[in-house]
Amino acid sequence: MISFVKVPNKYTPANNPVIFQIQSDNPLIQFFKVTITDANANIIANLRLFTTPDYRSGSFTDLSTILSNAVNYQLLPSSNLLEATPAVLQAYQLTITEKVYSGGVIIDGVTTTSSVFYTWNALIDRVSFSQDDYKNYVMTATGSTTRFLTNKPSISSIYRTSNEYLYFLNDGQGGNANVKFYTRNNVLVGNHNLNLSGHTSGCTRLDISPTTLNADFGIGLADDEFMDMFDTPFGSNYSISSVNYFTVGLTDLSGNTKSQIRTYALKDIGCTNVPVQLLFSNQLGGYDSINFFNPRQTIDVTKTSIAKNPFTINNGIYSDNNNSVFNDENEVINVNSTSTYQVISDALRDEEALWLKELIKASKVFVMLSNGSYYPITITTLNYPVQQKKYNTSLIRIQLSFTIKDTGIAF
Repeated sequence: MISFVKVPNKYTPANNPVIFQIQSDNPLIQFFKVTITDANANIIANLRLFTTPDYRSGSFTDLSTILSNAVNYQLLPSSNLLEATPAVLQAYQLTITEKVYSGGVIIDGVTTTSSVFYTWNALIDRVSFSQDDYKNYVMTATGSTTRFLTNKPSISSIYRTSNEYLYFLNDGQGGNANVKFYTRNNVLVGNHNLNLSGHTSGCTRLDISPTTLNADFGIGLADDEFMDMFDTPFGSNYSISSVNYFTVGLTDLSGNTKSQIRTYALKDIGCTNVPVQLLFSNQLGGYDSINFFNPRQTIDVTKTSIAKNPFTINNGIYSDNNNSVFNDENEVINVNSTSTYQVISDALRDEEALWLKELIKASKVFVMLSNGSYYPITITTLNYPVQQKKYNTSLIRIQLSFTIKDTGIAF
């Protein structure tokens, strides 16, 4: 008989250890044949787990290297508030067969199949992972409140023109995405529930961009207060209690809170500033966004050329020019150009300055173009002194550089 000595949580980040430990009560066990399959019985990997001299009855393995290749980030801009993102999450299970020594040959022993486990494209720091409860990151019927897949501060600002996405995991819990709109002095002017039907399992992207919320919920509010909210200019010196803002959370079908409540204060971009919005992959598997300003472009050009003989036959005459136009001595056959942009952030709070470490480390970063599409870029700022107010006598801002292999991009 095969028994599981250790298994990971039902949901485990793919970039953290995903450890299985198995053992057999058959004294002739030599190794275990392991087949990892997805929810549709497609094979992800085949393994052989051998026993060791100090563990003759069993074996163990860390599947993170295999499973991290089965998940990925997924950016899905669309007009839908809710969108499934299947690439972020992978269901899997193990089929294990004993391989025992009998009669001079290796034969099959018993076979067992594990329950279904899930992994998603995330990395949790080692200390937090040692105390991890997957219900901290997954919406369940029995858990209390879960997190969205972001480390962005739960209270933050958002510009009217920004795109903002929240990702969440659901383990079969029906409910709603609840969005509440407030005007000045915390006056509730709209309370809307978006049913999670069709999104009660897997990973889902929730679009909370102001323009999307305006299109979906703005018309239904009395006295056009919601429109006023988005037309009013704000400055960074306003507090959350005196500006227009909205909150986002997940609830069950009875209205009980099932997730953290995130709050977004609305801001307008000053007429003298040129915004550049970046979307970047975070450590929990989602995408975060932030606005930088006033890009300054530097172009790096590399040219490949060949040397040529400047003399040639021109109108029957061997010369180095033709009608006073001199022939090339070097001909450029290829031109490569790369743009480097330097941008500056808005004033940052301490929590935002800490959070932006993820931007520097992000493996995927996109810049939003003037036509609304996203273009991949490379962050070239690789050193980031984390600023805090106690270290500064002025507002906290950071400068950032990124490269893009195009010199004609418009933000």
